[in-house]
Amino acid sequence: MSFTKRRRNRYKFTEKTHSKKGIAAFSAALLLCAAYLCFLLLAFQRKGGLSLYYGSAGVLAMAGAIVTLTLSVQSMREENSFRFFPRLALIVSVLALVCWGGTYLMGFYLMRS
Repeated sequence: MSFTKRRRNRYKFTEKTHSKKGIAAFSAALLLCAAYLCFLLLAFQRKGGLSLYYGSAGVLAMAGAIVTLTLSVQSMREENSFRFFPRLALIVSVLALVCWGGTYLMGFYLMRS
């Protein structure tokens, strides 16, 4: 019986908007993940023989991952905004921070050995 009944109120009007901070954090975190994959590919192609400029860019990218994580947490706290982009930004920001931070910590570990 519920299949034959027509729904009249299909649309729900709301004042919510998409979070600009969430979209910015998501795009920046996605860019950082793409940069990580490019750096990783270059490192394997050159058998670990990259210059110090790549290392300093990696440290800067790790700082950028911290910034995107902070921005995504701030976007989660915004009122009257949809939660899709802030949640997506948080997931991708954590992924970027784990990738860059893990590589940085692995470098310290391998230097000790």
